[in-house]
Parts: sequence; C-alpha cells; structure tokens
Amino acid sequence: MLDIFDGNSKVYKEVLHEALSVVVDDFMEIGSNLEYDEIYGSVFPLHKQEEEDREKQGLAFLKQLQREIMDDFPHNFSPLKEYVLFHILWYVHDGTEGTFLLTDTIQKSLKKIDIDNLYVDELKVLNSIETPRDLIGVCFEDLDFLDVGKIFDIYKKNPQIVTDFLHIDLEYYQDLMPDDILSKFKEIQEYLQSNKKNAKQDTDNQAVTDIIDSKDDFYKTVDSLIATFKHFIEHKKGHILFNNKIAQATEKQVQVVFNMLANATLQGSGIVISPEVDTGRGVVDFQLSKGADFQALIELKLGHHQRYKDGINFQLPTYLLTEQVDFGYFVLVCYTKEIYEESKTLHDKAEELSQKYNKTIRFERVDASGTLESASKIRKEEGMGFN
Repeated sequence: MLDIFDGNSKVYKEVLHEALSVVVDDFMEIGSNLEYDEIYGSVFPLHKQEEEDREKQGLAFLKQLQREIMDDFPHNFSPLKEYVLFHILWYVHDGTEGTFLLTDTIQKSLKKIDIDNLYVDELKVLNSIETPRDLIGVCFEDLDFLDVGKIFDIYKKNPQIVTDFLHIDLEYYQDLMPDDILSKFKEIQEYLQSNKKNAKQDTDNQAVTDIIDSKDDFYKTVDSLIATFKHFIEHKKGHILFNNKIAQATEKQVQVVFNMLANATLQGSGIVISPEVDTGRGVVDFQLSKGADFQALIELKLGHHQRYKDGINFQLPTYLLTEQVDFGYFVLVCYTKEIYEESKTLHDKAEELSQKYNKTIRFERVDASGTLESASKIRKEEGMGFN
C-alpha cells in the first residue's frame, strides 16, 4: 500500500486502496490497447513525456505503482507518484464523464470487514465516495505538486517566501522539475549554502533574483508578487489574518500585510515599493519602481465595498494616466464566495481597459472567504480552488 492516510485506521486504508486499485487497473487496461503516448504517457509531467526512454521507464513506473497499491507493504508516496495517481484518477473520471462509479466497490469492501474498527468520520468518508474524483479529495492533503512551476518562479526570486511564508520544501518536488529548472534550483541552493557558511545573518535576509533589465522581467516579477499574495491567502491559511470569527480586516490592515509580504518578496530585486503615493488625483495604494523606466501601480480593494468596480473602471486608469505609468494591477480581496464569483468578469474588463487606454491593466481576485475545504473533503474539481 502507498504510505498515505497517516493517522487513519488500517481497515480504512485497505478499503481505499481497493478502490484505488479498481481505478488504476481500469486505466492500465484501457492503455494496453493504445500507443504509449496516447494514454499512459499523458499522466506524466511534460518533461517526462519528452524523454527518449519514456515508454520503457513510464511503463515500469506505472506497473510498479499498480503493484504498490495492491500489496501489503508500505511504499513511499513520492511527489511523482502523487502527480501520476492524481492524473490517472482524473483521466478515468473525466474520460467516463463521471459514470465510473466506485459505490459498489466500497460497499463490498465494507461488508468484508468489521466496521467497528473504523472511526465514525472514516465511515462517513467511505460512504460518500462515488467517483474517482471523490478519491482525489480523499487521497491528497494538498495539491502543491500541481503548482511546482509557479512555486519555483516565486522561489527563484525570493526563497524565503516559499520556505517561511508558504512552508513548501521544493527539494521534495525535484522529480517534477525539468533538467534546466532542477539545475537552476540546485544553483540557488548552493548559493544559499555558500552564504550561510560565509555570513549566516546576511543569508537570512538575502534574496536570490534574476537580473531585471527589461519591462518583461519587471512585469513577470510583479505578476509573481501578486501570485504569491493570492497563494498565501487562499491556500496557506493567510485568510485568517483578514477574515475570522473576531472581525474582518479593514482595507488599511490588508494593505499592511500586503506591504510586508511585498517587501520580503522583492528584497534583493532592486524594486522599491512605496505605499500610499499621492498622484495629484488621489492616493494609489502602492507604487513599484526600479528606476524611471520600470514602474507599476497597484490598487487593492475589498470586495464588500459597494463600489469596488469603480476601482478598476476609473481609479486605476486615472492614476496610470496621471503618473504616466504603463502597468497597473487591480487586486480584489473577497470575503465571500459570492463576491469572488461575481468579480470574475473583471478579468475581461481589465483586457478591455488595456486596449482602451493603451496600458497593461491586470486584475486578480483573492478568495479570503475561508471556505476552501481541506483536500480530504473535496468532492468536485472546482473545490480545489486553483481556477
């Protein structure tokens, strides 16, 4: 069996592995009648799909995974196994349009065991499983293995954000990195280790960044900052700083947290972040700059503000035109799922305004509702919260 469901009873693990075995066996049977790249290869990361000996290694890996699910020995559930198993489960569910049912499998397994050996919550979970998509929510505590590329993009600019804020150990995900990214990752690690030996205190505050010598580099750095803020709030429980039983944070309080995160993220990049800049036509929340050539404005609003759409329609464009800055971000922090969904259309509005004013205007919404469920409770793809 795979070394998952830590803390659960042995019979619970056995029932779930029987269900996993049924899905994986079906996947293997379907793929046996087709070319390797048509199905088998599709569940591996892209760089694994391009290797010369991908078919030999891929088939061996899949058969090993199939065997490890079936036997009684505890096997390490590595990031690559997580990635492949996730995509197998999703492939079978999506390929059958949700008609691949596991209800009978689960119930037959339950009849073979003494259910008194199950915890009450375990029995509820097992009875709730209907499709392979339900198994996804049960098998994976988090889905960081799907987002390694984005996480690495943050890491290469400031490792401390990933390790100290997001609490992600990228070394654990090395199997999911292409060779060039793995090489860069090791280079950064060596740099950090070297600095630790020479000056530990300096290393604690040192950021490793790419040289920003073009607008494209600058824009990507700002994109990464906004992505870090969103990831921290939505997936790393950062929402509890803003939206909890005691109170909801004011716009000013949210800006303070963003400012702290931004300063840590941008440290070493040469980018200066200035809060509350008076443009002459009002105060913009943040101005990011690296010299006169690379500048960006960020307007941050709370979703419960009755006129939050005015922020992107009028405020941000006015500030950009007044300051003669070409790049701006409108970030909306949503305390309810309703506002989060309602504001989705502002992505299109940002594109429209970019064309209208000949500026680069981007929109990002942040789900601070705290309603995203634990991975073990997710039953639908949208519940993952990565859209």
